[in-house]
Amino acid sequence: MPHFPAGDADIAYAGFWRRCAAFVIDALILSVCFYAVLFAIIAALALGGAFAKVPEDHVPGWMVLAYFGLVASFYACAAAYYSLQESSAHQATLGKRALGIKVTDAQGRRLTRRHALGRWFAAALSYLTFYIGFLLAAFTERKRALHDMVADTLVVDRWAWTEHPERQQRRVGVLAILLGVFLLLVPVLGIVAAIAIPQYQDYVFRAKVANAIAAARPLQPMVEQARRQTGACPGNGEAGLRAPGDYAAGALASVDAGPMQDSGACALQLTLRATGSAGLDGKRLWLELDPGSGGWTCSSEIADKYLPRDCRG
Repeated sequence: MPHFPAGDADIAYAGFWRRCAAFVIDALILSVCFYAVLFAIIAALALGGAFAKVPEDHVPGWMVLAYFGLVASFYACAAAYYSLQESSAHQATLGKRALGIKVTDAQGRRLTRRHALGRWFAAALSYLTFYIGFLLAAFTERKRALHDMVADTLVVDRWAWTEHPERQQRRVGVLAILLGVFLLLVPVLGIVAAIAIPQYQDYVFRAKVANAIAAARPLQPMVEQARRQTGACPGNGEAGLRAPGDYAAGALASVDAGPMQDSGACALQLTLRATGSAGLDGKRLWLELDPGSGGWTCSSEIADKYLPRDCRG
């Protein structure tokens, strides 16, 4: 493509929102491709039984190497994605093409592959400054981000330095604004999710424990009555108490009745089940009858944050 010189007044530089929207599109493309490959690799390894002998408390060396290999391959693909496209005839990545902008050198010329690759490496400075380097594009005279200054490049409308400069767009499109706002909201939503999701999971686990205790409460009067009548602690199959597994419901796997080994007090042992939750699955909780006061105490091997206040140690 021939080069048509022009002054700054004739050039429509790509502003922050157009660049921000293009960045969102490119990031989504790279992320989708990367995670698709990652999912395919994990599925292949799982089908091949590679994870079958992996101990829960130890990460094998090959997994660590594979992880760093995948991270390195992601950055290698990102470098190729940006440098090859920005040095191509389009002078733009897919995201920039969607927003109608392109990358040039300071004189409006097409970048060489080496120059485009250097620009990609320079972008690390904008990341290391907590994205402030990218934000500079909203304030600098020629809408340059920090890596543009380092690499001596410009991001302009796709019709800049062509035979039809009158086709340049100087207004920010709706798509650019929406995608830009989306990009700005992603970190905020990520922080909110990081706080809210664990809190919600804890709430769900507490509810499961509370429901399991509530399901066992009707058995307490039966134990108390048998203790008064016989002077002994009833077991399953006695005093109207059914088999342990008959009480299975929700997060409750079984209820065992009998005396506590250490104190001899009558008790109900609740065993929980919660698929996918190591903090609850298979854990036990004891409801113990105090022969002196006639009241019930609660103890458990479950973490306190999942227990009602009267069960916490």
